[in-house]
Amino acid sequence: MTRPAVSIVTAAYNSAEYVERTLESVRRQTVGTERIEHIVVDDGSTDGTAAIVDSFEAPYLRLVESEENSGDGTVACNRGIERARGEYVVVLDSDDEFLPSLVERSLDALSTREDVDFVYTDYYERFPDGERKLVETGSDITKTVKVGTMHRTERLREFGSYDPDMIFAEYDLLFRYLDAGLIGYHVPEPLFVYHRRRNSQTGDRARVDAGKAELREKFGENVRIRAYDF
Repeated sequence: MTRPAVSIVTAAYNSAEYVERTLESVRRQTVGTERIEHIVVDDGSTDGTAAIVDSFEAPYLRLVESEENSGDGTVACNRGIERARGEYVVVLDSDDEFLPSLVERSLDALSTREDVDFVYTDYYERFPDGERKLVETGSDITKTVKVGTMHRTERLREFGSYDPDMIFAEYDLLFRYLDAGLIGYHVPEPLFVYHRRRNSQTGDRARVDAGKAELREKFGENVRIRAYDF
């Protein structure tokens, strides 16, 4: 089997309402389908999520099913990363969507610049009322989210992928990267849509505050991450 260039990893739990939108966003990518694989880890869903993914016709799609829910999407995400065959890997949450050129633009940056360890982009943040806001990350890497950041797979594994013991595992990984001197490359274009939901983990103010405190304790009081207000 030909090795794909990029593995897209999606952890899904009870995502039947929106996972097809996520799958379609991968199908619309401008890069050739022979260059990607999309690994969806169904984390013990009870609402038919796995059946929707299983019935989605795409030769690059791989469904990994778990009989029981892990209780932590980070665990399911790491399972997908463990199974990734691509030289590069990027996370796509089951309620978010890539815009058509995300994989191609990020892949171009990583494959042509050996000094770059990961790529991040601008994005749209979409709220429950339909409002869509442009987030320009620029040189401020802390405005990124887990979605849409492309990594060199082996380098990500060297860092142990995402730590499920951290509330904000994505920022924990980012700060570990930066402390180790890794270099990120910014694509100044919105290339994915980050959907906000009030019943998500980032909609829980107490959990967000606890996550920020946890990061400050580990990396210092000057640590800052993006706001998660509605």
